[in-house]
Amino acid sequence: MIGGLYSSEAAMRPKMAQLEILANNLANINSTGFKRDRAFLEVLTKTIEGAPDGTAAQEVEVVRQHTDFSEGSLNETGNPLDVAIRGRGFLVVDTPNGVRYTRNGNMQLSTDGTLVTSEGFPVMGTKGRIQFPDLQRFVQGSVKIADSGEVVVDKDIIGHLRIVDFLDLNGLKKDHQSLFMADPFMPVIEGPGQSTAVKQGFLEESNVEGIEEMVAMIELSRSFEADQKALQAQDASLEKSIEVGRL
Repeated sequence: MIGGLYSSEAAMRPKMAQLEILANNLANINSTGFKRDRAFLEVLTKTIEGAPDGTAAQEVEVVRQHTDFSEGSLNETGNPLDVAIRGRGFLVVDTPNGVRYTRNGNMQLSTDGTLVTSEGFPVMGTKGRIQFPDLQRFVQGSVKIADSGEVVVDKDIIGHLRIVDFLDLNGLKKDHQSLFMADPFMPVIEGPGQSTAVKQGFLEESNVEGIEEMVAMIELSRSFEADQKALQAQDASLEKSIEVGRL
């Protein structure tokens, strides 16, 4: 009977992890450039502790998390400082915790004219931070960002957005929301690829499919509740057995 309790508990743990992933996806459905996570179950064989000969084993389900880097749809904003990357590639961002990579092109200008993210992190160009000259006379309508990432103000080139890519996107880990960090030993591919284009005045929406995530969450919740009821029933039976043994 005690073994049944452990089995029910072991079945509930991966479902809890899956529910947390689905909840995070839904919470970021409106986060620009957010990439949803997928949960995969991996069955492992584990030796049961306390077995007399050490050969008894049980199957354990482990949740593996994988980020889906498929493109989200583009939303036209009309803001000349907003950009979306069509195709592969990431913008490079300088944060207090080091270099990060993002598909969120919601940019603005800091008080000193530096091009920054909505969180205030400098967006890097191929030659460092991109600085807008004569900020007081700056008019947003005069800014042009080419498909290649070239930034032009009043016909003067002031910088070029640094667009990078990676051979294996599975090596990227989420920092928070739409920011990713890479292993320092991962090779970085500089420059946009042939099929990559920077679209000015657009933002890439999250690739979370709300209905799909909600259906999956409902199914998992029901399964989790069924396991919970089974666990409670076994616990009640065990309690009764203990009471009978005391008589």
